[in-house]
Amino acid sequence: MYSLPAFNLLCDIYTEPAHTLRVTSPCNLAYGRRRQAVDAAASLASGAISFCMTLLLPALTDIRDDLTGVAATADAVECPSGSGRFYFVVWVDDIGKGFPNEHRAALIARNGSFPVPIP
Repeated sequence: MYSLPAFNLLCDIYTEPAHTLRVTSPCNLAYGRRRQAVDAAASLASGAISFCMTLLLPALTDIRDDLTGVAATADAVECPSGSGRFYFVVWVDDIGKGFPNEHRAALIARNGSFPVPIP
Protein backbone atom coordinates (compact mmCIF):
# COMPACT_ATOMS: atom_id res chain seq x y z
CA MET A 1 0.00 0.00 0.00
CA TYR A 2 1.16 3.51 -0.81
CA SER A 3 1.76 5.47 2.38
CA LEU A 4 1.58 9.15 3.22
CA PRO A 5 4.81 11.13 2.91
CA ALA A 6 6.50 12.34 6.06
CA PHE A 7 5.56 15.98 6.55
CA ASN A 8 8.93 16.89 8.05
CA LEU A 9 8.96 20.67 7.45
CA LEU A 10 6.70 23.65 7.98
CA CYS A 11 5.88 26.11 5.20
CA ASP A 12 4.15 29.48 5.17
CA ILE A 13 1.47 30.01 2.50
CA TYR A 14 0.81 33.62 1.51
CA THR A 15 -2.19 35.09 -0.29
CA GLU A 16 -1.03 37.25 -3.19
CA PRO A 17 -0.80 40.01 -4.29
CA ALA A 18 -1.06 41.43 -0.74
CA HIS A 19 1.50 38.86 0.53
CA THR A 20 -0.64 38.10 3.58
CA LEU A 21 0.22 35.01 5.60
CA ARG A 22 -2.83 32.70 5.39
CA VAL A 23 -1.61 29.42 6.85
CA THR A 24 1.45 27.64 8.19
CA SER A 25 1.32 23.96 7.24
CA PRO A 26 3.34 20.79 7.68
CA CYS A 27 4.86 19.81 4.34
CA ASN A 28 7.46 17.83 2.43
CA LEU A 29 9.62 19.59 -0.18
CA ALA A 30 10.46 17.02 -2.85
CA TYR A 31 12.22 16.93 -6.18
CA GLY A 32 9.53 15.38 -8.38
CA ARG A 33 11.65 12.97 -10.38
CA ARG A 34 8.68 11.70 -12.37
CA ARG A 35 8.13 15.03 -14.06
CA GLN A 36 11.55 16.68 -14.35
CA ALA A 37 12.04 15.29 -17.87
CA VAL A 38 8.94 17.23 -18.93
CA ASP A 39 10.29 20.42 -17.35
CA ALA A 40 13.67 19.92 -18.99
CA ALA A 41 12.16 19.37 -22.45
CA ALA A 42 9.93 22.46 -22.08
CA SER A 43 12.90 24.51 -20.86
CA LEU A 44 15.03 23.49 -23.82
CA ALA A 45 12.22 24.22 -26.28
CA SER A 46 11.51 27.69 -24.86
CA GLY A 47 15.11 28.65 -24.12
CA ALA A 48 14.20 29.42 -20.49
CA ILE A 49 15.25 27.26 -17.58
CA SER A 50 12.21 26.40 -15.47
CA PHE A 51 12.19 23.58 -12.94
CA CYS A 52 9.55 22.95 -10.32
CA MET A 53 9.74 21.37 -6.92
CA THR A 54 6.82 19.37 -5.54
CA LEU A 55 5.39 20.51 -2.24
CA LEU A 56 3.47 17.68 -0.56
CA LEU A 57 0.89 18.75 2.01
CA PRO A 58 -1.81 17.14 4.18
CA ALA A 59 -5.18 16.62 2.49
CA LEU A 60 -7.35 19.71 2.09
CA THR A 61 -4.55 22.20 2.88
CA ASP A 62 -5.61 25.63 1.61
CA ILE A 63 -3.04 26.30 -1.13
CA ARG A 64 -4.06 27.92 -4.42
CA ASP A 65 -2.80 28.18 -7.97
CA ASP A 66 -3.98 30.85 -10.42
CA LEU A 67 -6.86 28.65 -11.59
CA THR A 68 -8.44 28.32 -8.13
CA GLY A 69 -11.38 30.67 -7.66
CA VAL A 70 -12.55 33.65 -9.67
CA ALA A 71 -9.87 36.14 -10.75
CA ALA A 72 -7.43 34.13 -8.68
CA THR A 73 -3.76 34.89 -8.12
CA ALA A 74 -1.39 32.07 -7.29
CA ASP A 75 -0.14 31.84 -3.71
CA ALA A 76 3.44 32.35 -2.62
CA VAL A 77 5.13 29.78 -0.37
CA GLU A 78 8.10 30.15 1.96
CA CYS A 79 9.64 26.74 2.52
CA PRO A 80 10.98 25.96 5.04
CA SER A 81 9.04 28.48 7.10
CA GLY A 82 11.18 31.51 7.99
CA SER A 83 14.02 30.54 5.61
CA GLY A 84 13.65 33.30 3.01
CA ARG A 85 13.25 30.65 0.28
CA PHE A 86 10.18 31.82 -1.65
CA TYR A 87 8.32 29.99 -4.40
CA PHE A 88 5.18 30.72 -6.39
CA VAL A 89 2.51 28.08 -6.84
CA VAL A 90 2.20 26.78 -10.41
CA TRP A 91 -0.37 24.01 -10.01
CA VAL A 92 -2.31 22.21 -7.26
CA ASP A 93 -4.10 18.86 -7.20
CA ASP A 94 -4.73 15.90 -4.94
CA ILE A 95 -2.93 12.57 -4.78
CA GLY A 96 -4.81 9.43 -3.74
CA LYS A 97 -8.16 11.27 -3.62
CA GLY A 98 -10.69 9.21 -1.67
CA PHE A 99 -8.08 6.80 -0.30
CA PRO A 100 -6.58 6.72 3.22
CA ASN A 101 -3.29 8.05 1.83
CA GLU A 102 -4.88 11.18 0.29
CA HIS A 103 -2.69 14.27 0.33
CA ARG A 104 -2.21 17.42 -1.72
CA ALA A 105 0.59 18.28 -4.15
CA ALA A 106 1.59 21.73 -5.35
CA LEU A 107 4.15 22.32 -8.05
CA ILE A 108 6.16 25.34 -6.98
CA ALA A 109 8.78 27.37 -8.83
CA ARG A 110 11.52 29.47 -7.31
CA ASN A 111 10.51 33.11 -6.88
CA GLY A 112 13.55 35.39 -6.79
CA SER A 113 16.90 34.71 -5.22
CA PHE A 114 17.53 32.65 -2.12
CA PRO A 115 19.58 33.89 0.85
CA VAL A 116 23.31 33.10 0.83
CA PRO A 117 24.26 30.52 1.93
CA ILE A 118 21.06 28.70 0.93
CA PRO A 119 19.30 27.64 4.15
